[in-house]
Amino acid sequence: MPEYKVKDLAAAIGGDVAGDGERFIRGVNGVGEAGPEDASFVANPRYLPLLKNTRAGAVVVGKDVEAAGVTLIKVDAPYVAFMKIVVLFAPPPSVPQGVSPSAFVHASARLGADVGLGPFAVVDAGAVVGDRTTIGAGSYVGRDARVGSDTLLYANVTLRERVRIGDRCIFHPGVVIGSDGFGFATQDDIHHKIPQIGTVVIEDDVEIGANTTVDRGTLGETRIGRGSKLDNLIQIAHNVQIGEGTLIAAQTGISGSTKVGNYCVFAGQVGVVGHITIGDRAILAAQAGVAKSVPPGATYWGFPARPIMEVKRDEARIKMLEKLFARVRALEHELELLKKEKGGDVS
Repeated sequence: MPEYKVKDLAAAIGGDVAGDGERFIRGVNGVGEAGPEDASFVANPRYLPLLKNTRAGAVVVGKDVEAAGVTLIKVDAPYVAFMKIVVLFAPPPSVPQGVSPSAFVHASARLGADVGLGPFAVVDAGAVVGDRTTIGAGSYVGRDARVGSDTLLYANVTLRERVRIGDRCIFHPGVVIGSDGFGFATQDDIHHKIPQIGTVVIEDDVEIGANTTVDRGTLGETRIGRGSKLDNLIQIAHNVQIGEGTLIAAQTGISGSTKVGNYCVFAGQVGVVGHITIGDRAILAAQAGVAKSVPPGATYWGFPARPIMEVKRDEARIKMLEKLFARVRALEHELELLKKEKGGDVS
């Protein structure tokens, strides 16, 4: 198990030590659960009171934080800095080394240097796999597919024919890239399948979570831009275009031919209709139902999704309805009494 002195961790993340820099740290944990040999962090000011009772050996905090009796590592961005510490203690993933005897590589496929293939992995005809890429047990690289270097496919990943995958990508178990888009032509109440002969392009440094699917279209390509990160259980439909650095949380669905800009954020269970545009750096809050295009930099919420402050104002007004209703009834009652006093003539 690795161990580091606090001062060495501070040096690794560009922080300053306030306290015992010679203490050894042998693991990481939450600030409430950490012990004397653990490093932890506090990034949100609301959790600073936890420093009073923490047993952590060192806590990564913001530059302006003070806490008696606790060794602190002060940095500008505590969360990002702590993630760098976690990497130091993270065990390497369990991945195959070399080619398993039960793996199948077609004679026309090409493997780069130091490729790892797990048991029953398949690399089909004409496929190309880059250097140092790992293909886990039961995973499939389809005919004429292209996979870049230093990419990791965990077990049971499916890359269908002709898809293109960049360098340093990570696909978790159950990911399917290049499944058929939902294309049917209906005639006389019969749904005729339209061949889906397009492709999918995943650019460099993309991570895709377990059981997420990215469909191909009838024509053209579905594309996920460099550095984007997708959570588990996401559906990306045919011909969707996702820009660079976009974050998409679990159970989101994006319908066909929608264009998503760079550095957008989708919270959980967002639903997006097809053929619209989500502007750069837009944020879609949880369970937003997006039925029209969203301008760059906007934050939308609700169903149908609207600017979040507009939705919050409406929600606040709804909470006032009961009191407003009671006031209206009281005023109506007063009006009736006034009518009786005036002989029914109130003007």
